[in-house]
Amino acid sequence: MKRKNALSLLAVATAIFAMTGCSNLGKDEKVTMTYNHASARENLMATNWYQTSGEARALYIQGYNVATERLKTYLKTPHKKPYSIVLDLDETVIDNSPYQAENILRGESFSSKTWNDWVNMKSAKAVPGAKEFLQFADKNGVKIFYISDRDDTQLEATIENLKAEGIPVQSKDNVLLKTKDDKSGKVNRREYVKKHTDLIMLFGDNLSDFDVFSSSSIDERNNRVDELQKEFGDKFILFPNPMYGAFEKAIYSGKFPATDKEKTEVRINHLRS
Repeated sequence: MKRKNALSLLAVATAIFAMTGCSNLGKDEKVTMTYNHASARENLMATNWYQTSGEARALYIQGYNVATERLKTYLKTPHKKPYSIVLDLDETVIDNSPYQAENILRGESFSSKTWNDWVNMKSAKAVPGAKEFLQFADKNGVKIFYISDRDDTQLEATIENLKAEGIPVQSKDNVLLKTKDDKSGKVNRREYVKKHTDLIMLFGDNLSDFDVFSSSSIDERNNRVDELQKEFGDKFILFPNPMYGAFEKAIYSGKFPATDKEKTEVRINHLRS
């Protein structure tokens, strides 16, 4: 293995010590891996937390409990347009962490091909609380829209996956996936829902699921959160996802580094010790 493409024991200990659980680094053992393997491994504890922690499960249940109570309040109020809710899909309604886990084990990063393979498996499970809340909303006449940046070519597989999990899909027109022509992020799709319904709640694991947020500035993202703080837990229901998201792009000031080595260096430089 070429030296420039590999991490020495010292580099591994510096970059991913906490994620590997290497309690034997003081012994005469040697660890060597490429930067892309190390970059994938850096997602290990985040994925462990997401898949195993009671805290992650509790946060989903908490979010959907809050949403249920908010919806009950809305349903007591007369309204002209039908009430609607908008939900992201991935890590909001269904759990794709097995895809993240597979990338870690293979030492790979996200790719459109492997992601498409996963979507077409139609194996994502419902996150805790989602099915019960969405069935309650459906039975009470609330319009349910799913706005996801999944590619619109994945519509059929996505709908089949949702139905297999008992997630209500009221119409194909209510599953708004990303088209090549729409450069607005999710803004245009949200505006479409607002035009035809009374949009009362939005759900997501990424700030851009709710409003326009910077993906190139950490400070701008945090300042916008402060400006909208009254909406969280009221109109906005946010779920946990430490595995990926626009927060990472903001760490890189809006542009992903060309190499995994550079990614690791930027991530380390953002730590506050």
